[in-house]
Amino acid sequence: MTFCALPYEEREAKNGISKQIGIQGIPSLLILGPVPANGGERPLINKSLRGIIESGDFSDFPFHRKPYGALDQAGGDINDAKCLVVFHENGDDDEQKELIDVMKAVSEKCSDKTGMKFLWAMNPNGLAPQVRAAANLPKMSDKPTMIMLDLPDQGGYYVSKETDITIENVMKFVEDPGDRQQL
Repeated sequence: MTFCALPYEEREAKNGISKQIGIQGIPSLLILGPVPANGGERPLINKSLRGIIESGDFSDFPFHRKPYGALDQAGGDINDAKCLVVFHENGDDDEQKELIDVMKAVSEKCSDKTGMKFLWAMNPNGLAPQVRAAANLPKMSDKPTMIMLDLPDQGGYYVSKETDITIENVMKFVEDPGDRQQL
């Protein structure tokens, strides 16, 4: 797959595009839709493609943004929106699939109301250990860990004591996350 890139010398153009689209870091990879039939600007489909491309899973092309996904593919979402994250790096395949299904179901129930992202961390590498360390979470265990990151609120976060990750328990945590902590 080939990608268009902006030459380094085009700093002024890069700054204008970054400001218009809201890009905060490089390298960044985004996808624009086709030019509308009546003309005008091409719509932004997704500005956080880097993790998707690195994962090698192209099954959801053209990669419309979803309110859920893997933490490693979240890109700037964790900095831009409140994110509920379930960690279960030691879970077996069936447990992990079940948690992913729960997170997708919860996102359908409340993402329009909250603007939250619903993420999972099943990979013991990548962002999971970094987020665990920043939030002083316990090491990986056989039980899942659920937190709510609110980085737009000056690095706030909330930790759930619940390890039974069901739609009902996740919804309770969304509605009442408990005491705010600070990164």
